[in-house]
Amino acid sequence: MASDRSTAVGHLRLAEGGERPLQLFLTYRLATLNARLNRQAGQLLRRAGQLKIPEWRVIALLASNGPMNGRRIGDIAGLDAGLVSRTFLSLGKRGLIVLRRDEDDRRIAVAALTEAGRALFEKVRPIMAARQERLLGALSGDERTMVFTIIDKLSMAAGDMSISETGS
Repeated sequence: MASDRSTAVGHLRLAEGGERPLQLFLTYRLATLNARLNRQAGQLLRRAGQLKIPEWRVIALLASNGPMNGRRIGDIAGLDAGLVSRTFLSLGKRGLIVLRRDEDDRRIAVAALTEAGRALFEKVRPIMAARQERLLGALSGDERTMVFTIIDKLSMAAGDMSISETGS
């Protein structure tokens, strides 16, 4: 259930001259929220399956989409190529995925879940789904809709490279 709790920065105001305190920068607030969410997810994933966040993202993507190459996983999950490669290696060593070469382009590795990988996904998924429900439970129905709309708009704005160094 959502509540109207006061925020930690509710008391902050723009300083004289319109200077914005760091705590009122959107990017600062999003970065600190992301760090808190990642700490929470990291703890849950370690306890549930000795997984790291990128490993969970790869497993979850493979479980929902079937075999995929590293570039596609990186694009969807927002992971750089090096991290995807290291994640493939760690999951492969644990027997959670298998890698095969793409038939059309032997340079491309395609990952697929093993039975052990699928079983781990099935074990961890309800825990992560419950986490999502708990997070969304902090918001009203309208707020849920609004937050996803806002995230989509910010994602588009973040892709806008027309912002100059002078801020205009």
